[in-house]
Amino acid sequence: MTKIFFDVDGVLIDGWHADPSRRKPWDATIEADLGVDRAAFGNLFFGRAGGRSNSLMAECISGKRDLAEALAEVLPEVGYHGDAKDFMRYWFEKDSNLNSEVFDLIGGIRSSGSVVELYVATGQEHHRARFLWNELGFSKLFDRMFYSAEIRYPKKDIRFFEAINSRLSIGAGECPIFFDDQPEIVAVARQAGWDAIPFASASDVRQHPRLRHLWASE
Repeated sequence: MTKIFFDVDGVLIDGWHADPSRRKPWDATIEADLGVDRAAFGNLFFGRAGGRSNSLMAECISGKRDLAEALAEVLPEVGYHGDAKDFMRYWFEKDSNLNSEVFDLIGGIRSSGSVVELYVATGQEHHRARFLWNELGFSKLFDRMFYSAEIRYPKKDIRFFEAINSRLSIGAGECPIFFDDQPEIVAVARQAGWDAIPFASASDVRQHPRLRHLWASE
């Protein structure tokens, strides 16, 4: 049975993207909306360029820190004095711009009765992962979501993909299909035996050689 995996940010959600020219920042109006110093928050929480792997957000995504607690440490320094969970709600709702073209394709696969399994493989911390699955409706389309905080390894670590291989009993020749916007993540997934594709648009899904037959009757 064909297994198809999708990344979230840059694929399922049209917001952050590996290509800076395609990014649609969730925090574009954060100063006007919440009084938060956008640049200061970005540096303190997400880290400066070249140091993001050691940031507070990186610790949350790896399951080492709770997002609400980490935010509570930083937010007062950047002008926000409300509850961290209210800030998280603002963040998650702003960062929920679904890629409708991709979801149309996924919905078509799901409703067609095709013998495929649909999964999410993403770098997320626990709170947003639950928001995506329960409130944004991912649970209605996907069989399961695998995310870094739950697996305890970031996606750039091959052990992230090896853990999924183990949990789903993916054999060496199965080559699950995977769409991700980050070339470096695509390279790691390929090392784990995945048929990983750099994602730019929904056409990458539609035109994949192993998936074209799903739309042959259109």
